[in-house]
Amino acid sequence: MALEIIIILSMVQGITEFLPISSSAHLIIIPEIFGSISSKRSFDVSLHFGSLLAVIFYLKKDISKIAFDTILLKKNNEGFITFINLIISTIPIVFIGFLIYLYEFDIIRNFEIIGWSTLGFGILLGIADTNLKIKKFIKSLNLTDALIIGLFQILALIPGTSRSGIVITAGLFMGFSRYDASKYSLLLSIPVILAAMTLESFSLFYKEGFFFNEEMIIGIISSFCVAYITIRLFMKWINTASLKIFVFYRIVLGVVILIYAYY
Repeated sequence: MALEIIIILSMVQGITEFLPISSSAHLIIIPEIFGSISSKRSFDVSLHFGSLLAVIFYLKKDISKIAFDTILLKKNNEGFITFINLIISTIPIVFIGFLIYLYEFDIIRNFEIIGWSTLGFGILLGIADTNLKIKKFIKSLNLTDALIIGLFQILALIPGTSRSGIVITAGLFMGFSRYDASKYSLLLSIPVILAAMTLESFSLFYKEGFFFNEEMIIGIISSFCVAYITIRLFMKWINTASLKIFVFYRIVLGVVILIYAYY
């Protein structure tokens, strides 16, 4: 794989993974439109691993508190409560995702679905952002809230939905601030990416054996750097601005994809 292709795909993954614009849709669309840009499944794993390292590094203080409180079984502390909430929010998408993987249900990857989900869930994000009524904070997240967000997150299995986008949308509708909804989305990305990456890695190892190479090292480093910068800029942006720019981007992108798909 040429170095420029590695860099392009790494940048696409790093930028889109944590923004509410769907990384999976972009990684499907780009090779389809630009036939010369394509990647192997093993390289995709490296891109996700780089993104995973980036979000872990960004949230290292939060993760340390969660781990510390959980290990010491501080049941009434914020860290332990967040840990339990993350488990509840993660179970639905892992369960449904495993079933889809097991039965190789790939029909949802067609361009029409990607276009409509990009457009539709983009508009839904805009509605949630426009009708913002802050009445909850991440510290007050309970098991019911966690389960509702987890059920919404299942929709992220449809390319074009955006996992971060649908989690943020659910959080906004439930009364969380933009920052808290985005922060919880970042925390949730860790077990979700880890689960998907582990499943894909075992599958590849079973079929191909050891598959680590120089391209993957470059992909990990590149996606880590781009993802970390993206996360920092996004969280700084979301603390003072709205999500309109992402809503507008999704609407335009969705329309373009649908035109491409039908004409």
